[in-house]
Amino acid sequence: MGTIQIDGSTPKLTIGNATAEDATILFDGNAQDFYIALDDSADDLLIGLGSTVGTTPAIAIDENLKVNIPVTTASTSTSTGSLITGGGMGVGADLYVGDDTYLITDSAVLGFGADKDTLLTHTDGTGLTLNSTNKLCFNDASQFIQGSSATVLSIGATDEIDLTATAVDLNGTLNVSGVATFQATPVFPDGSLPLADLDIDGGTDIGADLVDADLFIVDDGAGGTNRKTAASRLKTYIGDNTPYFAARVSSDTDISDATDTTITFGTEDFDSDSAFSSTTFTVPSGMGGYYFLSATVDCLSGATDGLRDAVVYINGGSGGTTVLTRATLGFQSNRQESMTLHCNGVFNLSAADQINVSVNIDNVGGTSSYGGGSHRKTMISGFRIIS
Repeated sequence: MGTIQIDGSTPKLTIGNATAEDATILFDGNAQDFYIALDDSADDLLIGLGSTVGTTPAIAIDENLKVNIPVTTASTSTSTGSLITGGGMGVGADLYVGDDTYLITDSAVLGFGADKDTLLTHTDGTGLTLNSTNKLCFNDASQFIQGSSATVLSIGATDEIDLTATAVDLNGTLNVSGVATFQATPVFPDGSLPLADLDIDGGTDIGADLVDADLFIVDDGAGGTNRKTAASRLKTYIGDNTPYFAARVSSDTDISDATDTTITFGTEDFDSDSAFSSTTFTVPSGMGGYYFLSATVDCLSGATDGLRDAVVYINGGSGGTTVLTRATLGFQSNRQESMTLHCNGVFNLSAADQINVSVNIDNVGGTSSYGGGSHRKTMISGFRIIS
């Protein structure tokens, strides 16, 4: 039989009689056979390879008009795979892909939105570019990564940005507008903190004098390690004005006329190192150096004339080995009165040196004494000068 032609305004070809049986149109080819058939057992319309209904189907349409292409040929290009289309393809609902999806042309674009306002574009050799100042959001719109301008990349978070890595390498200037809290000790390159920029906020003034237990931060040698040191160590290094002492005579004391007499100071006002005893100040061990010493002797006499002499000695009291300083006054013309002699100066003393004050009043008749008490002052005082 040759060509079959069915004419008419509404021609119709019916295959089958509504019985439970397959209906097939077979294309008997030279190399391959193909069929279009109704698989009555499954109620599917099949297009397949071969002459037997149900074998090697290429397309199946079921009673719900679902089209199934069961061929599993992989695709590696636009011309391979189980479904090849030469033009575009429209999908009116969701699209699910069971494996990889590739956009294989340079500058390929994924567009989002009814007006395609958000575009993700392939930038050849670089990566993907999100258009304009659109945001890549996480969880909600408050957490995002955004190119907020042509030169600024913004990262926003509702509460916290947590970077977890063995190391974070930041190249550029870091500007922290809030509080920076370190869980470990920060390490800065040597010399990277200018002294003018080192501003340590201690809160408020401690409101009290420094004490030995207070701590300072110092550099342990040039280019060394910063460490804490107590105020007591600074005091040891810098030194202070100790020892210091002061003593006085509490009442008038008679002495032999024209005789060197070592003065006894009965009252100590203060003595930092317990180095003064009655007549003598002894330089403590390790406390040698320059000292300021001062002695005041109030000389009393009932004579009409005479000579008064006060001497500060080192090592030996009256007639001691070395005279540190001397003050001498003469009186005459029937003037019977007290005179005050002042001896003071700066002296280089060694440990164990002993300091005394001697007085000599040479009268022409009458009694001699040095004064003490509320109106007359005979005193000695001194302190070591910080070197």
